[in-house]
Amino acid sequence: MSSPSDSEFIQQKTDADLLYLARNPELYHTDLVNTARRELRRRGISPDPTTESQPMGSHLPVYADDEPAPALWQRPALWIGVLVALLLGGLIYWQNQQAARRQAAEQARKEAGPPVLETVQTRVIPAFDSLTRTQIAQELRQLPAVERTRDTVATRKYRRLAERYWKAENQSTYLLRPLRTTQPDATLPGQASTVLEEWHRLNKALAYDHKLTPVLSERVELMRRAAYLRMDLLQNLSGRYGNGLPIYTPQLVRLQDSATVMREALLSRDKWTARLRRGTL
Repeated sequence: MSSPSDSEFIQQKTDADLLYLARNPELYHTDLVNTARRELRRRGISPDPTTESQPMGSHLPVYADDEPAPALWQRPALWIGVLVALLLGGLIYWQNQQAARRQAAEQARKEAGPPVLETVQTRVIPAFDSLTRTQIAQELRQLPAVERTRDTVATRKYRRLAERYWKAENQSTYLLRPLRTTQPDATLPGQASTVLEEWHRLNKALAYDHKLTPVLSERVELMRRAAYLRMDLLQNLSGRYGNGLPIYTPQLVRLQDSATVMREALLSRDKWTARLRRGTL
C-alpha cells in the first residue's frame, strides 16, 4: 500500500500530472501508479485512455495542398464510366442489328409469297417376297436330293444368300424391263439407288466364307458375278440419265442380257447343265 506521504504527494499533482502517471505505468512504481489512478477517479476523471471517433473518410489519404491533383486519365471512375458506356452502346447496336435482320427476313417472306410445294415423281418398288420364296424353292428342286439333305447347315446358309439375291434381282428386273422400250422419268436415279442398296446387302454377305458344299458354292459364285453386272448396269444408267444422255448403249445391253441369262440358269436345270458343259459358270 502507498504511504501517507505518497497520498499527499499525489493530491498535490495536477490532473495532467496524474494522467501522465496513470498512462505511463512502465516509468513509475506500481503503488504510485495505482494511487494516481485512484485520485483521478476521486476527481471524476477516467485514468484510461480514450479513442476519439474519426469522421468518415478521415482514414483516406489526403492530397496535400502543395501536391497536384491526379490527372483525368489517372482516375478509375472515369475509365469505369467509359467501359459501361461502351458495353451499353454495343448492346444497343447488337439489338438494332437483330431487329433489322428480322425485319428484312419478314419483308422477304412477304415478297416471296406462300411456299410452293414441288411435285416429285415417285414409284414404290415392290418387295417381291412371295415371288422370292417361290424362286428359292424352285432353285432347291434343281439340286439332287442328296445335295439338299447332306448338309442342312450349308443349305440354310445358302437359302439366306439366295433370298438376298432374288430380292435384288426381282427389283432390278422390275426397274429395267420397261427401260428397253420407254423413256425413263425422274424416278430412275432414286429407284436405281434403292435397288443398288439391295445388291450391296448381298455383297456384304458374300464377303464371308460360309463353308458351303461345292455345288452350292458354284451357284453362289454365279450370284456374285450377276450382282457385279447388275450394279455396273444400274450405276451407268443412272449416270447417263443425270447427264441427259441416251440410256442404253450396246455394252450396257450386253451387261443386262448376261445377268438375265445367269438368272435363268439358277432356275432351270437344263440351262444350268448347259452352262456347266460350256464352262461358263
